[in-house]
Amino acid sequence: MPNLNQLLQPRSRDQVLAALIAFLQAKGYPPTDWVEGSIQRTLVELQAAGIADLEALRLEIAKGGFLDTATGDYLDLLGQSAYALTRKQATFARQTFRLTAQAGFGPYSIQPGQLWAGNAAGLRFNNLNGGTLPLGGTLDLEFRAESPGAAYNLPIGSGTVMFTPLPGVTIVNTGVLEAAIDKESDAAYRERCRLRWGELGYGATRAAYESWALSSTPSITKVRVLDNNPRGQGTVDVVVWGEGGLGPGAVAAADAYIQQRKPLTANVQVYAATQVNIAITATIRLRAGFLTEVQAEVTSRLAAFQQSLAIGTMVYRSALIEALFVTNVLDVVLTAPSADQTLTPTQVASFTLSATYQEI
Repeated sequence: MPNLNQLLQPRSRDQVLAALIAFLQAKGYPPTDWVEGSIQRTLVELQAAGIADLEALRLEIAKGGFLDTATGDYLDLLGQSAYALTRKQATFARQTFRLTAQAGFGPYSIQPGQLWAGNAAGLRFNNLNGGTLPLGGTLDLEFRAESPGAAYNLPIGSGTVMFTPLPGVTIVNTGVLEAAIDKESDAAYRERCRLRWGELGYGATRAAYESWALSSTPSITKVRVLDNNPRGQGTVDVVVWGEGGLGPGAVAAADAYIQQRKPLTANVQVYAATQVNIAITATIRLRAGFLTEVQAEVTSRLAAFQQSLAIGTMVYRSALIEALFVTNVLDVVLTAPSADQTLTPTQVASFTLSATYQEI
């Protein structure tokens, strides 16, 4: 059975041009005698370009009416009109940073927006509130990322750079208030739309709980529903997670959202997954001259692999090797972990890579 793309396959400009020339020849015109660039041939080519573009647009409009084929703005229109869901936009990370004054330094009066801090890679955060840093004391402030996106989900303890320094003062990020997300991908947006069907009816299916959790707050990107009476008859646990961690506000928002929609007889608990760090130690052999490119791609691929892992899934050594085996890599020797890693139903994996790169 043909699919939509086969049924509505648009013709290329060359195909349309050939059809127009064939039509003119059938009418007695000698268009093959036209010189490239002549007025007559240019007019026919212009007509062919317009028809080809129109056919391509027709295909996109037709694809936009189906969840499996709609993309980009067409998918946004379909999601909003048919499923009452809007695509999640990129959000700003918010973290707690602690200022520490060395002995003999301070007090400092800190105003909102005064300080910029971040990590060695140049990702910057600005303080949203202020306060007084006492002599030789500490002060915790809320900082927001300079730009939206998951790249600003700094690991705790890595935000140690003050771009607006104060004499005798150090800084470090100590907690996540709100994890940031990137703009929701087409695949993730489609999945949320599909899950909406699970909300129909008088009870609540697993898909309904997943849909509610994912729609409650942008920070939540992963959900696992334990619907086998984990705490006794009639109980359901909803385990949530977001890349970069979850602040307490996100879990509370998800809990409130779900409690309002669950069946009256269901005992539902919503809580964050437990993050399990998997230390990866590997020797990566690569073609000489490609070290910078390989390091960047390894970081990107490993982050994408971590993001794709569901809560409570198995982490296979073979999958880790595949993630490290990027372009221009010749061999990967993985020494840790030494075995496949089994997570419990409430655990989520994060990776710490220690790599030795050998150019050959």
